[in-house]
Amino acid sequence: MIARLIQSFMQLLPLLIKSISWDGDTLTIHGDDWSFTTLSAWRISNNGSVEFACWDKEIDELLAALENLSIVEIRHQGSEVQVDPVFQLSDGRILEVFSSDTVEPWVVQHPNGDVFVGGR
Repeated sequence: MIARLIQSFMQLLPLLIKSISWDGDTLTIHGDDWSFTTLSAWRISNNGSVEFACWDKEIDELLAALENLSIVEIRHQGSEVQVDPVFQLSDGRILEVFSSDTVEPWVVQHPNGDVFVGGR
């Protein structure tokens, strides 16, 4: 599934992040006509260092700084199990997702209406 997701979105990049939120359970990212949601753990890193992760304090303010950035590359996480997406952001930071469930660990809504579900 991740290979189909990457291939499908390559021609759409960059994807502008209009809003991003974390409610303690679900990370939601929206653009004009696309979205990404996950119940899995995630982190933001830059130059090999973790900047912040899903359960850090003041997460709302940290995430707000990602709004109006763009996703400029999508690739898969890991070499053995290629299930989770990694999003390269326009400012050099990376959003990494770590599936913590085998049933729908993440869902992406494509602008054309296609839905991609992780773990399938």
